[in-house]
Amino acid sequence: MDVLSTRQDLLQQLQQIKQTVAQEFEPLSEAKIQWKPAPDQWGILECLVHLNMVSQYYVNQLNYKVEHTPPNAQPPLTFEMSFNGRMMLGFVDPKSSRKIPAPGMFKPKPYHLDTQKVLARYKGIIEDLAKVLQKADTIDWNTKVVSPFTSLLKFRFGDVLLFTIAHHQRHLNQALRVMLREGFPKS
Repeated sequence: MDVLSTRQDLLQQLQQIKQTVAQEFEPLSEAKIQWKPAPDQWGILECLVHLNMVSQYYVNQLNYKVEHTPPNAQPPLTFEMSFNGRMMLGFVDPKSSRKIPAPGMFKPKPYHLDTQKVLARYKGIIEDLAKVLQKADTIDWNTKVVSPFTSLLKFRFGDVLLFTIAHHQRHLNQALRVMLREGFPKS
């Protein structure tokens, strides 16, 4: 996979994600953004909380790798996704209709649901991801990143960029579908 073209594509995807959140979710009333289709199903805000929880870990890891790359390094211009990365990308593929339960540590709790804080944190994470991507041509995308689940599970830097942004798209699609559900507040 070509690093430079992939990086540019991911930056464009992030721009689209920012636009979707700004146009579709930020204008919603508190009742709409907090509404849940059922007690055991996530609403819009819970989708964003989940993304904040998962993404914060990976953004911190990616940023650390970028900031601690030795100067004058000549990173390869291509990278190959790892087996673990391909598996994770398959789990979070936005085109997949397969439901994958979120691990308990990444499930939103009622005390996480402060709309303004969630939206501000979400926008901050997207900005942080964009900053990492802007500097990502200075690092080898094959560099290892440790999973939040266990230090035995590792991904490549490029894997994490690809599946993190796909994960955002998956849950933004889910949040958009919430708005189409029967019972979604009209005003």
